[in-house]
Amino acid sequence: MDVGNAVSRFLYKLLRSFKGFLEKSVGEPYAAGHFNEVKERQNSGLRELVSNTLEFDVGSLLRPSSFLYILAGVGIILFQTNNNLAINNLALQNEKLRESIQMTSSVITSQELKMDELHSIRNIAQDASALGLVSSSIPPVELEP
Repeated sequence: MDVGNAVSRFLYKLLRSFKGFLEKSVGEPYAAGHFNEVKERQNSGLRELVSNTLEFDVGSLLRPSSFLYILAGVGIILFQTNNNLAINNLALQNEKLRESIQMTSSVITSQELKMDELHSIRNIAQDASALGLVSSSIPPVELEP
């Protein structure tokens, strides 16, 4: 794990330089005559902190193994993103199919009711003819309540 060692060395240097900067700046008196000296020491401590940060060895990160790790990570992220998009697409298709099934079920129920109604009218006509009743050629009159 060269990458882990490089990062840990970087963080260690950063922390050590930051501690040194704090120790230099906290222990100083802020007298009126020494203000410029304290300010200059703080600026030099800040410069030292920045220079220690810039001394980080980037070459240890530019190895083929680190690129393979990055490539594997990107591959995993792309695979997971593709899976999430596929799941969302399947959920959308599921909703459309569910609505279609509900519509089909509604139409089937309506057709069954119409069939039962026609079947009951046919049964009534058969029962009437068995009793000797004949249907009238005059259309029925509807009464309004």
